[in-house]
Amino acid sequence: MKDKVNKAKEVVLNGGVILYPTDTIWGIGCSSIMESAIKKIFRIKRRDNNKLLISLVSSIEMLERYVKNIPEYVLKYLYDQSPTTIIYPKVTGLSQILYGKNESIAIRLVKDNFCKALIDQINAPLISTSANISGNPFPKKFKEIDRKIINGVDYVVNFDDCDLKNSKPSRVIKVLLNGQIEIIREWLTQIKKFKN
Repeated sequence: MKDKVNKAKEVVLNGGVILYPTDTIWGIGCSSIMESAIKKIFRIKRRDNNKLLISLVSSIEMLERYVKNIPEYVLKYLYDQSPTTIIYPKVTGLSQILYGKNESIAIRLVKDNFCKALIDQINAPLISTSANISGNPFPKKFKEIDRKIINGVDYVVNFDDCDLKNSKPSRVIKVLLNGQIEIIREWLTQIKKFKN
């Protein structure tokens, strides 16, 4: 694994885009502070650049660099074993192209060993978006990834077509300014709102 981390680090720090296994599904990634690399991901996926991309962090300490006031009620999601992406308002320090309404950015505390090691090496959040052309189904296995995606990235991190534990996108919740949490995507694709 160390060789793959080092190679991916070199590519990412030089503004490249990687194809890699995450704690959920196969993803396309780059540095979350390099706008040119982020724009390349949009081109590879043929995706509108007004759609939010997810940034992965390796620790709560790294998350706190960008999200100054993490609500206490969010901690249960950070420690949950189910991969959970949280859209935080008022995030600072990342590429402007990543921001949505209220300076919000989607961030996930990742638990996958490869991802954590790579993020620690680049010392910045890593972009993660599904390895599919926009509008197409996301691939559950490496062999399902569109050849256009594979040819479009700068480095493929292939662990011999490893079986990903979850093979489905993360849960997504949004921290609202009024003290509520909105569940955008649950494991069963339910959408609901509740007060903390």
